[in-house]
Amino acid sequence: MHVELSRAEAQALRNLLQQKILELDKEINRTDSLAFKEELQHLDRTIGRVLDEVTTALNAQDASGR
Repeated sequence: MHVELSRAEAQALRNLLQQKILELDKEINRTDSLAFKEELQHLDRTIGRVLDEVTTALNAQDASGR
């Protein structure tokens, strides 16, 4: 899948994903339910992968001088 974002949109998305990961980490540490904890950990990993992709794209854009 390919998604086109402006630089400002990509930066906003990156910030949002970083914040969500912090929130998920807190929630993961607070929950007692193993099943719910596993779901949150899966979501955390998924968001982390998307965050990595957005960060890589932003860094590549910086390196190309755009």
